Amino acid sequence: MSRPTGRTRISRDKLVGVVVALACLAFSAVGMKVYDSPEFMYVDGIRNEPITIEQSELTVGDVAVGTRLVDDGEVKAETTGMFVVVTATLAVPGSQKVIMNKAQLITRTRTYDSWSGAVLSAGPGFADTEQLVFEVDPGQIDDLTLEIWSAGIVHGFYARGRIHLGITAANAEQWRQAAAGRELPYQISGTTVALP
Repeated sequence: MSRPTGRTRISRDKLVGVVVALACLAFSAVGMKVYDSPEFMYVDGIRNEPITIEQSELTVGDVAVGTRLVDDGEVKAETTGMFVVVTATLAVPGSQKVIMNKAQLITRTRTYDSWSGAVLSAGPGFADTEQLVFEVDPGQIDDLTLEIWSAGIVHGFYARGRIHLGITAANAEQWRQAAAGRELPYQISGTTVALP
């Protein structure tokens, strides 16, 4: 007859189950941390004047509206709403490449994601100019504001550029009329130039 030793034996299957459960808990905790809303600050600007963001200079210039995007005489896309094409330039005088890969237009009640998916990306000593294209509801364009930033899977505190496009409640009807039936030149790829 064997004597009790005072220790409880745990079967190998139960031990593996406990380890797997602990690993799942740790993974879910990490997952929750990764997908928590990141903190950010706004860097406000106005059209045609550069703002400093992520060790680079961002300038939002021309804004054009229309209903058709045309490349070399060929209609690439057409909408029953309105396209808003924003020309933006990212200049990097520093020593690290900068990528602005997330852009949206916002109003007080609506958010429009980028239609084209264009990304501003420039290496040290270069400037990249891209056309950011958005498809919007012409009835919801008051105070259209561009927000643009570098988005990653895990990102801590970061800056988000915010530039008002000059479309207000007072002039929204003029923008709607300007867009009606208008063709906009559209280039899929932007231009990159060396800084002086």
